[in-house]
Amino acid sequence: MNDLASVTFEEAYRRLEEISRKLEDASTPLESSFKLFEEGQTLLAHCQRLLDDAERRIHVIKSGRDGLKTEEVLLA
Repeated sequence: MNDLASVTFEEAYRRLEEISRKLEDASTPLESSFKLFEEGQTLLAHCQRLLDDAERRIHVIKSGRDGLKTEEVLLA
């Protein structure tokens, strides 16, 4: 996966699961394991960025006009 910008969280997560299975397989050659581990680290960072972005978006959605939280807007 070279261009992570177009990779969804779900796609990256599936690939991470695949990498994990391969790394657990004792027949995977050492050099391949290093490459898989490096790819996994890259995908893990990508997933974390996507989760952080989703969390920021949720905070924005939960914030109403004038910086009031939705709950505060509903009570006002």
